[in-house]
Amino acid sequence: MQAPDYFDTTEEQRKVDPAYTGSRAQALADGAIIDVSDLGRQVGFKWPVALTKATFEDAVLWTEEDSEKQVPQNQKSRLFSVVGACADYVRSRGPQADRMRFRINRIPRDGESRGAKQRLLQVVAHPGDDGEPVLTIRIPA
Repeated sequence: MQAPDYFDTTEEQRKVDPAYTGSRAQALADGAIIDVSDLGRQVGFKWPVALTKATFEDAVLWTEEDSEKQVPQNQKSRLFSVVGACADYVRSRGPQADRMRFRINRIPRDGESRGAKQRLLQVVAHPGDDGEPVLTIRIPA
């Protein structure tokens, strides 16, 4: 049985980030979302945290080749920046809604950029497959 869809399912959202259909367990198994709960707990989240694949590729993914072409960075630091910025934002504002938008500064992985650019992200609090509270960080539509 398919879990209810708790996310925006507009055509625009599916183009930006197609991970919002089906169950969370299946999305994790398929790689549509990436579990970052261990890091989430380190920065203060009590609920499981995941990033959508699109968010990971846009704001976290970084290779040695990227460091050679652009600026030296590592993927672990980029991941910490995303999850840490999300936690800082939620902590500073208090949980105001089930969806909160926040900004990060990240160097785009384009082979050229050397300076950081702002990126708008969104954290969504929603029920997991068994009704437990979970968080998903995504690119908003």
